[in-house]
Amino acid sequence: MKIRIVGLNCSPRTESNSAAILDKSVEMANAKLGGAIDFERVNLRECKFDACLACGVCGKRKDREEFMPCVQHDDLDAVMEKLVAADGIVVATPVYFGLPSDLFSKFIMRTRYLRHQDFKLANKAVAVMAIAGRRSGGAETTIISTWLPFIRHGCLIVGNGDQTCQFGTMGWAGPSGQILTDDWGMEQAEQTMRRVYEVASLVKAGTGTLNHQCPMRFSYQAGTR
Repeated sequence: MKIRIVGLNCSPRTESNSAAILDKSVEMANAKLGGAIDFERVNLRECKFDACLACGVCGKRKDREEFMPCVQHDDLDAVMEKLVAADGIVVATPVYFGLPSDLFSKFIMRTRYLRHQDFKLANKAVAVMAIAGRRSGGAETTIISTWLPFIRHGCLIVGNGDQTCQFGTMGWAGPSGQILTDDWGMEQAEQTMRRVYEVASLVKAGTGTLNHQCPMRFSYQAGTR
């Protein structure tokens, strides 16, 4: 079964470690899976987009069941389409003060309208690869904080599976390309990519067999009082 995975490269660098770990991990995973992953890397640094305006217009109308697009039409229109069409998502980000990059933070806020449009990212497998300059440099806190908005989207958060099943990928690198010399980090990355494939495959097969329709519907009133 072919599984479509989108890799979000959240580094502002050219030739970044985040890009390298995405490309190499899917290469390693496909070697074991017989090329079953249909992968596309999206480099957020190459996308021209502004921050969320918090205008309250996008999502779903409050008076009737009608979806409203984001009022900003920029490079993220195509990125959002890729995420909705994907079976799984892998986020790769450098660690900044124990958090994902500001590029990721700016991007993820713009996905708000997909949640309001009855959770268009629901049930997609999502994992995180965080790259820090030190082993104790905040990779785990970065991974966990990156999970949070995807949980709000109704996504299925996974770790790296296999023998350890930890939070995800904790890479260790400084200069561009150094991540490829981090054997343990790359092992985790390959496991993470395969875990996303595994869970996405189960969801896709089950959805098709059961003709399952996601029951999640966004409400502006639920939980407000």
